Amino acid sequence: MSGPLTGLRVLELCGPMGQYAGKLLADMGADVVKVEPPDGGEARRVGPFVDDVPGPNRSLSFWYGNTNKRSVVLDFGEDGDRETWRRLVSAADIVIEDRRPGELDASGMGYRALGAANAGLIWCAITPFGQDGPWAAFAATDLVSLALGGAMMMNGYDPEDAPGAPPIRGHGDQGYATGCHYAVQGILAALLWRDRTGEGQFIDCSVHEAVSSTTEVALPYWFTQRVNVIRQTGRHAAASRTERWLQRAADGRWTLIFGVGRDNASWKRIKAWFQSKGFGGQFDEPRFDDPAARQPGRGSPEAAEIFAELERFIAAHPAEEVYRGGQERRQAWGVVRSPEENLADPHWEDRRFWVEVEGEGREGQPVRMPGAPYRFSATPWALRRPAPKLGEHTAEVLREWLGVET
Repeated sequence: MSGPLTGLRVLELCGPMGQYAGKLLADMGADVVKVEPPDGGEARRVGPFVDDVPGPNRSLSFWYGNTNKRSVVLDFGEDGDRETWRRLVSAADIVIEDRRPGELDASGMGYRALGAANAGLIWCAITPFGQDGPWAAFAATDLVSLALGGAMMMNGYDPEDAPGAPPIRGHGDQGYATGCHYAVQGILAALLWRDRTGEGQFIDCSVHEAVSSTTEVALPYWFTQRVNVIRQTGRHAAASRTERWLQRAADGRWTLIFGVGRDNASWKRIKAWFQSKGFGGQFDEPRFDDPAARQPGRGSPEAAEIFAELERFIAAHPAEEVYRGGQERRQAWGVVRSPEENLADPHWEDRRFWVEVEGEGREGQPVRMPGAPYRFSATPWALRRPAPKLGEHTAEVLREWLGVET
């Protein structure tokens, strides 16, 4: 075992909305036991599937969202399995669930009924809108969470570029992931409290509130000025339009340019580079010496002129040359990369970011997936096991946690 959470026992009763929280804890070393119904949880039915053949153990999405966990099958329609759940809760440090508010409590299987018997228990309920309030019983998907939370209002094409274009949802269940990140922060904070007091507690995690808290400048602008931000193509939303950060290079690829010569030292390097290539001869004029005049978004004619020359410069050079040259001059510039380009990125290879995972239909032919999002110097991150097959560890967990032989 490895990881800073080694020794913690976690029960997870989650589908697509909450399973990433369990993954984060499992990947940090916790013993996370995923409790599923006999036909498997909803997450096992989310594609894509190995060779496009659906099956409870063939979902690639499930493979990623459930590394380092174990699977136990319980039928909550059976008295014996409901009692097993109660006993597992009594042996757990943490419970994570994403059932509807009040659903588990109604059957005597929630925190209200079981928390008192385990004083140190930390119970985290992840729901679309929280445990109470006028929206508590409402259903939601990741798309709905991003829409109602405000993130979609800020993403998409500038109306000047595409009149009437709708907001755009970022793919990859980003709303769910945001809620899970906040859930894990709450759990870790509750663990610190328990270390000091011995007391567990209930954590009410609302995906809606988590998403709403990540809308960058939109809420401050509305609260302070009653102004809605404007969607801008390829750059963050703002109260007014700023210079374009996305520029197409000579090879047709897109570069991402954030800031040009924000201080005099970097401006000197950029100016020399441009002029060595036959661009920006006018940049030696004193009107460009003031850093404030070079900043976009302030209506400065100098800034507009710099970005116009920058656009010409980029259009004459390959994207990779622009990216590398900018970085060599300490500019936060990048390239918009495709998935296949990221898979071949030597930086991630050098940092051993990728992990190889096997599963049903890919025995001996591992699938590459993202690995550790962080590094621990004393408690290394490790892929201890792939995502579990349905019910794979039922007997093992009941023996280890409850001393029950099946």
